[in-house]
Amino acid sequence: MLKKLLLYAFRWQLSSPILAVVMAIVKGTPNWFGTAEEWKAAAIANLVGSLIFFWVDRFIFTSGAVEVWNFKDNGVCDQCGKEESLWRLVKASNYDKSGSEPKFLCMGCSKKKTDELRAKGIKIRGKSK
Repeated sequence: MLKKLLLYAFRWQLSSPILAVVMAIVKGTPNWFGTAEEWKAAAIANLVGSLIFFWVDRFIFTSGAVEVWNFKDNGVCDQCGKEESLWRLVKASNYDKSGSEPKFLCMGCSKKKTDELRAKGIKIRGKSK
């Protein structure tokens, strides 16, 4: 976990040059590249931001609070054989098919499947039509 946090903090630090330059321009600093204080402030702000948002992002992307869908513009439905745009629900609250064989469904079959999942208590965004 510490290794992931350090990588995350490093990624945030990559935006420090942009933040320092923007601060310098907005403040009207004569040197548009920024002062040492602006660079220090950018680095500290990004360190604090990374320490806060590491946990927020971790919650969002591992809690099931966000659904994950895969889409195909054109294809053949794995259930009925109809050719059209397809999608597949990969992850939702209490539902994870990320390790299984992908099955892409057309609109009609997908609606039936999501209705079945909702009946089982799986929370899926949107309303059943």
